[in-house]
Amino acid sequence: MLRLTDELNGAETYETAADLTEHVLDPNDGVLVRLSEFFEAAAEQAKASETDAGWDLSYDFLEAAATLSSLGEDLHEAAHQLRALDRLAKPSWQTQVANYYATAPISRRSGSPTAGPAASSAAPPPTSKPNRRR
Repeated sequence: MLRLTDELNGAETYETAADLTEHVLDPNDGVLVRLSEFFEAAAEQAKASETDAGWDLSYDFLEAAATLSSLGEDLHEAAHQLRALDRLAKPSWQTQVANYYATAPISRRSGSPTAGPAASSAAPPPTSKPNRRR
């Protein structure tokens, strides 16, 4: 489990994370299923004592097993959902900036003005318009 956790923390793609998640969530051979089976076996061992304390402990173990089984059922689509995140992931800000500059219109950078002579002869409005307040 420690190795899986370390690998999951270092996963660079959601595909890799999903593959690692399947080791835990696989309904037939995953860690949760095996851990549930472990608690069921522990319940049997506790019952074998044929004491009240043993029966109480077996109920606790069986409850833990049921909780793990339920958790596995709730998360049965989690690996597929992780894989889907790869398709939905936003690009990094670096990629977004590069895409912006790759598609931005090219501006003229020469020292000459972009406006022609008609634009430079335009005069500002003579006065402010009546009934306007600032």
